[in-house]
This record gives sequence, structure tokens and C-alpha cells, in this order.
Amino acid sequence: MKLPLLSLFLMTTFSCAHHGEKVLSRMDGKDEKPKWATLSQTMFKKSGRIYALGFVDLPVDSRLSAAMKISDNNARYEVSREVQDDMAFIFQNVQEDIADSGQLTRFYGTEVSKNLLSGVKTEKRYWEKMQTFDENGDKSFRLRVYSLVSIKEGDLKKAIKRALDKGKGISPEIKKKIDDHMAREIQRLGEG
Repeated sequence: MKLPLLSLFLMTTFSCAHHGEKVLSRMDGKDEKPKWATLSQTMFKKSGRIYALGFVDLPVDSRLSAAMKISDNNARYEVSREVQDDMAFIFQNVQEDIADSGQLTRFYGTEVSKNLLSGVKTEKRYWEKMQTFDENGDKSFRLRVYSLVSIKEGDLKKAIKRALDKGKGISPEIKKKIDDHMAREIQRLGEG
């Protein structure tokens, strides 16, 4: 008896919370949110480009220009974070003596990020002002901003190669493993 009551309570709570959100206004008077503006897939590949989604949720009275910059930066960070996570994975799993894989991960992640900056292009932006409810059930008004950035797949690979060519503390075999792994990860993104 307790399980069905708990299930009913949870369904009602989540149902009300979801239905309680209401769009007050959208960018350029759009009728609906664009399909790309979803948090279900923050990175994908399409037509030789790697795309990353940035998102920020702020109080509705926040400056829109600042919110867009934050969202753009979050999208760029998504690309950098993916590269750093992949490098950390490789360094943790290699069979060679690497004294401090964390330091190497940070170094190469930073180098790749520096090389990427010029190649990342802001493709699209979207914002919406929402009426929602906070954790206490009080009305809350939010500004949600989405940014879509992209980089050519080849430029991402070149940035990784340039960082690896600086060669601080890793062997040519490890460089090859990183290069191969990153190529597989880019391929894994598939077409969006």
C-alpha cells in the first residue's frame, strides 16, 4: 500500500513541476524552441564539424548580452572538457611510467584549448524567458540561453596534434595512443 501511494505522490509532484513551467517570451518572437537547443546531446558531429552546446539558466533580470557570452563560453568549454577528459583517460590507462598524469592532462588540455580558440565558431543562439517554480514552490522567473558552437573536425585534430608535438614528458607511443583515441572519440560522436 505504501509503494502505490509513494508512486502517486511522486508522479503528481513531478507532473505539476513540469506543467508549471511556462514560456513568457522567446528570442525573435519564435513560436517554439529550436531542436538543437536541447541538453540531451551536448556534442555531436555533422558534415565534418564538431558541434557543442552551451547553456546557462539565470534570473530573468540578468543582462542578455552577458548571459549569451556565458553560454558561448560554456559551449567552448564543452569542447575543451571533452579533450581533457579523453586525455586524462589515456594517461591513467597507459602502461608507461608517467610520474604525474594529472599535470600532463592539464598541460595538454590547456595547449589544445589555446589552439582551438581561433577555430571555434558561434553558430546559433537562442534564449527564452520562463516562469517556473523554485524548490519551495514559489514562482520564479528565469532566463535560459543556449549557444551552439562548432569547429571543423580537421581543426580539432590539428590542435591536438600541435599540442602533442610540444612533447613534454610523453613518448611517441603515448602520443600515438592519444591521437588514435581522440580520432575514435570524434568518430564516436556520429552524425547529429
